[in-house]
Amino acid sequence: MPATAAASEKIIALGLREMGKLRLFESAYSEAAKFSRRSLEFEDVADAHVDLAAADLSTNRLDEALKEISHALAADPRNATAWSIQGQAQLKKKDYRAAVESFQKSLEIRPDRETSYGLASCWLRLKEKEKAAAIFQQMMAATGDRSSLHLWFGGAYRNATLYDDAIREYQRALSLDPKVPNAHYFLGLTYLMQNEWVLTPEARRQFLEQLRIDPGNFSANYLLGYMAFSSNQSQEADHYLGEAARLNPSSSEAWLYLGLNAYRRKENQRAERLFRKAIALAERSGVEAHNDIRKAYTSLGRILIASGRTGEGEQYFEKARAIQQNIIADNQEGSGMGDSGGSGVSSTDVSSLTQNEPPVPLGGTGKDAATPLVSNPLSQAKLTQGQQRQAAAQEEFLRSVLGGAFSDLATVEAMQKQYAVALGHYQEAEGWDPKVPNLMRNLGLTAYRAGNQPEAIRALRKALALAPNDDAARAVLRKLGTAAPRQVPQKKEDNKP
Repeated sequence: MPATAAASEKIIALGLREMGKLRLFESAYSEAAKFSRRSLEFEDVADAHVDLAAADLSTNRLDEALKEISHALAADPRNATAWSIQGQAQLKKKDYRAAVESFQKSLEIRPDRETSYGLASCWLRLKEKEKAAAIFQQMMAATGDRSSLHLWFGGAYRNATLYDDAIREYQRALSLDPKVPNAHYFLGLTYLMQNEWVLTPEARRQFLEQLRIDPGNFSANYLLGYMAFSSNQSQEADHYLGEAARLNPSSSEAWLYLGLNAYRRKENQRAERLFRKAIALAERSGVEAHNDIRKAYTSLGRILIASGRTGEGEQYFEKARAIQQNIIADNQEGSGMGDSGGSGVSSTDVSSLTQNEPPVPLGGTGKDAATPLVSNPLSQAKLTQGQQRQAAAQEEFLRSVLGGAFSDLATVEAMQKQYAVALGHYQEAEGWDPKVPNLMRNLGLTAYRAGNQPEAIRALRKALALAPNDDAARAVLRKLGTAAPRQVPQKKEDNKP
């Protein structure tokens, strides 16, 4: 019996870890963290800590990511992915020397292109360009002189504020492939950053060229709109920001600057609607990822107070102050969260354009944890149709595995008369896969023995709907004083002469 329970727990832990990896693939990071954390309740292994750290890293929970990595490396010091994720977290915290050490340890265990890129990025932040250039040369030697590599290199130079080098790399990418995705956008962005966010003719030309090649480019539209807003060209700002909001309706910043543009023109009713939309989107994904959203809280507060809604207006001012304090704290800790340069460009907006930059390595309880992922997070992952079908098939398989394993574990617990614990695991099994054989019957009988009458009635009614001749389930319902579904007599075939 203990061996059966232990085997079920290992299957559950593995299934939950795989669900976490799937959610990482789908860019649903909070779900990924939930499944990885839950798996650790059944089996504490290094891989689960690594996956949880990857999810935390993707949501900028850097201290939490480093904590999980410390657990992983304590259990498995030769885990290359753990060292790489630790390096990425340290890089984001601007602890470049520590990140260099982590990336080097990862590469000693297993050569990896993304880890090499991370190491080169650290050398650039430390202004040791020759070491970074040597790594880039090795990468080109391995794969050839490709335009996508030069986009990577350009991003590393740009993030290290080595703008002339970044411009050289983007121009090289365009010389190899004039239509390489997002190259004109990145080149224009670099010109902007080099000129302290002053829109030069060359930067504007690059954004417009990006739109000529790719009219549906969100960030080129967004930055043209933002720069038009900054230079008081309200009509042009409305055009480009409106197009950006259409292309990416989940961008809180696009709606924010549309609102600010309307507010500047004293169109307060329209501005209020736009600010409320921007705030709702930002709060849904976490306002810490949208530093500029404090402008929406402040401006909306002014509109409300001016229209006599002082109490509500003060609430928005208070939220704006709280966001500002968080920004100050983040900057003091060197987290890098406030590096947009006042552009209004947040990590959430630019992330959709960084497919040519290295991705993060892939490495709750009850029915809530088992709930299928809704469409909105999946839409943010930008998976192809083939990838979506593959993910759906993988999820269906994992659901059946987890449903069966939770049911098997609950059965062992029920036989040991641990009815309350067994009930919880039967309920989790139902959340994963309600088609597990005899699940509703076992759930109902266990709920009855655990003293949970409403749950017993609910489950046994479902069990009888599936198996009308289940006399034991019917008898329990009678004891509970509840009418059971009628038993349908089997029809006898007419005797034909």
